[in-house]
Amino acid sequence: MIKNARIYILLMISALGLSTLQSCKDDEGDGGTQPTQSISQYLTSDGGYTEFLAALDLAGLTGKITGSGGYTILAVSDLQLIDDGIDLSSMSNAEQVAFIKYHCIDGKKEPSDFTNTGYISSESNTGPGNAKLSIYTAVAGDAVRFNGKTATTNYEATNGMVYVMVNSLTVPSVLDQIANNPNLSNYKVGVNLEAATKTALETGDNTIFAINDTEFIKYLETQNVIRIADLSNSARRALINNTIVLGDVKTTSQLTGTISTEGEDITATSGADVTLNGKVKVIRGNVYASNGIMHVINGVLK
Repeated sequence: MIKNARIYILLMISALGLSTLQSCKDDEGDGGTQPTQSISQYLTSDGGYTEFLAALDLAGLTGKITGSGGYTILAVSDLQLIDDGIDLSSMSNAEQVAFIKYHCIDGKKEPSDFTNTGYISSESNTGPGNAKLSIYTAVAGDAVRFNGKTATTNYEATNGMVYVMVNSLTVPSVLDQIANNPNLSNYKVGVNLEAATKTALETGDNTIFAINDTEFIKYLETQNVIRIADLSNSARRALINNTIVLGDVKTTSQLTGTISTEGEDITATSGADVTLNGKVKVIRGNVYASNGIMHVINGVLK
């Protein structure tokens, strides 16, 4: 009887221990401590985001960061704004709103919600036709980079996510969107080598077809060169001009029929994919900038 009683007590202690461990796991949830502060409370309690919070208020976003709906903020501290040479008080109201909304994303976006080499829309609707400007994202573990700039801290708020940024994001032009994507490095060099083309892309509403590096390198190999700078001036100019439509914004839904570029006309057909000149596909369309739109393509237009 005594032996059986001891066995019973040991079994009860073991069961209690397992129950306690399970309770701890349940309390932890998926990510440990549950959030207790809203986005607004988190930024306000830090004390270092007065300029950023004032700009959010100017943009009419106070309700978004205090309410119960999901929202994602790419937060920049007052000190970081100074380091980046950004003086919000020197901007017009419209410029401040465009800037601050480019640091905001609709919905709660955790690190796992971003893709490596993907795009997401910001809340800054200053693109052609009030389109929302695109942000290039890349992920390494829990670290997320936005337009190549790292978020050092990910804070899960009660009403969304806060990513504390190492640097500010700037409202992107078409040229900036080319630079923001590291998979377009050869195309970027080609555009920069054509001074007149680069200047033309700084203004107006334009469409560009940016060639991804994988296919660009393959093309250079067929020309027996390593760098785009090694192409003849005329060959390089023709290659770049065939990818540019100045003064006209064409979304993927408008890419059909004959399209006049700064070089040779191209032919677009739509189906499961948008195909240019019968073989080059648009692999990422509708990347919006402040002065146009970019489509990433997987080949050279010729």
